[in-house]
Amino acid sequence: MEEIYKVVVIGAGPAGCMAALETSKNNKVILIEKNNHILKKLSITGGGRCNITNNKNIREFLNNISVNSKLLYSSISNFGPKEIENFFYKNNVLLVEEEDNKLFPKSNSSMEIINCFENVINKNNILVKLNEKVEKIEVENDLKVIKTNKNIYKCLNLVIATGGKSYSNTGSTGDGYLFSKSLNQPITDLYPALTFLKTRKHDLAGISIDNVKISLNNIEKEGSLLFTHIGISGPAIFKISEYVYKELLNNEVKIKIDFCPLIKYDELLNNLNNYDYKKETISFLKEYLPKRLALHISSEIGNVKIAELSKIRKKLIIDYIKKYEIEILETGKIEQSIVTGGGIDMKYIDTRTMESKINRGVYYAGEVLDTHGITGGYNITIALSTGCLVGKSINEKNE
Repeated sequence: MEEIYKVVVIGAGPAGCMAALETSKNNKVILIEKNNHILKKLSITGGGRCNITNNKNIREFLNNISVNSKLLYSSISNFGPKEIENFFYKNNVLLVEEEDNKLFPKSNSSMEIINCFENVINKNNILVKLNEKVEKIEVENDLKVIKTNKNIYKCLNLVIATGGKSYSNTGSTGDGYLFSKSLNQPITDLYPALTFLKTRKHDLAGISIDNVKISLNNIEKEGSLLFTHIGISGPAIFKISEYVYKELLNNEVKIKIDFCPLIKYDELLNNLNNYDYKKETISFLKEYLPKRLALHISSEIGNVKIAELSKIRKKLIIDYIKKYEIEILETGKIEQSIVTGGGIDMKYIDTRTMESKINRGVYYAGEVLDTHGITGGYNITIALSTGCLVGKSINEKNE
């Protein structure tokens, strides 16, 4: 007789692994992964160090979610940063807190996180199918039929945790969107989120600044910045990149950079007015900017003695420090972005359970959903949190 499984999970990223672990407490679970090992994308996060979560309280945490933050309240309340830290502590992985509440494994290695999941999965009632690619999903009455390149599985509850389309070389190739279209599950437009920006050629590549403010219209984001050989990158740029992408669909885009956000415009102008009038503008610029950036700006505005500056030119110098304009040509592609914007439309998901309102018994978790946060451990937390909520919801339904 053909076996019918209680739960099949597609995708062994953080969301899929957590969903499988939580569900396995009461059910036999199959976890299908097309790669040759689990958590492939996780291995490269945080430069291989794996910023696993962010230790903010729920309100502050949700303030750093860019899309559909309110709809994550149930999942974050159920399994948020504190619960994630406790989960790893119970499984002998110590996390340490760094700047801006970011939590990393004490070993500074994503492999410790991966090994932890592998050990816990092996101890539970989970059948992991590696190197197996799901090709088609069909619904037959209450049963979900999953056809792979190797087998056919039938289940009562299906979890789609296939990730987005970012870093496609790790297996995130948008499979979940294709499956969902075949199930008539609504999907919002996809776009690159948390990515670099391309600019015209410049000679600033390699310059980094720890704290800047980036402005686009009324949107402001802060963080570090890095000039690259093709444009600009870094956390501050990642935070504003999705807004730049959407603006570029209809308009030319120039962003403004405040290189000294902790010093007010008038204070900086007053400092210039009281600066040694015998010195040149480059000397003043180097007080506040990296040397190469100061040289670049002084070559644009002219390097003269402070005593020779008019009021207009003094304001121009401060404008270069506080309102430096850069034209943006384009953003990185989805495949080059840290996370995928858009995805499964959350209006058609019961966010108390993460079950589809259209396809009962089909659940979604992780990056495949239309929600994401900024860099700093937020997106892995969303994956773990929604995955855990899926598992608990299935368990409660089957009790």
